Amino acid sequence: MLVLLFILFGGLAVGCAINVVAQRNPLYCAISLIGVFASLACLYLMLAAPFIAAVQIIVYAGAIMVLVVFVIMLLNVEQEEKRNFRMGFLVPAAVVLAAVLIGEVAFFLSTVKANEPLQPTDVGLTTTIGTRLFTSYLLPFEITSILLLMAIVGAMTLARRSGLLPETARVVPGAQILASSEIDPLASHEHPRAVETHSTAEAARLLELPGVRKDSERE
Repeated sequence: MLVLLFILFGGLAVGCAINVVAQRNPLYCAISLIGVFASLACLYLMLAAPFIAAVQIIVYAGAIMVLVVFVIMLLNVEQEEKRNFRMGFLVPAAVVLAAVLIGEVAFFLSTVKANEPLQPTDVGLTTTIGTRLFTSYLLPFEITSILLLMAIVGAMTLARRSGLLPETARVVPGAQILASSEIDPLASHEHPRAVETHSTAEAARLLELPGVRKDSERE
């Protein structure tokens, strides 16, 4: 029974992995990758490692893939553009590496004794991992937490940057009729005039704002 389940989930993982690189639609690739993660979680369960299986589903098939799908939907990437394949050596290299991997798997399967009795072990259980994580591996765990905190702070810092526009400039969110004071609060109000613009660069050009125009043309 275990052999049949291993063949089922292993074949499903391999099939989904092939579909990841074969599909041209990024969304379908992401969905196939979720299938790979789910199949690996089932294999971990067969190996009596429920904690690793739960992490595989929650972290990889859950959080990371939600982020990937969100980015794909945000960028509105429908299909990969067809380009000329220049690095032709990658195809035979991939075939050779795949043959080496299959040879290694065949070697391991041929050397494992099928009739050897399995010894009970507590490796992979939630209790064992939790005990080791907060005793023997407490320092690496805390260092990892600090690294994740630094990554979050760095992402927030990058997100708060104003970009190429100066602090006094305001981005035009669409077709608006704005006065020069709305674009540049420091501009002169002696000759107020309203213009209809569709972008910051167009507003800067029509309102003759040199500082804003220079930064807007870089967009």
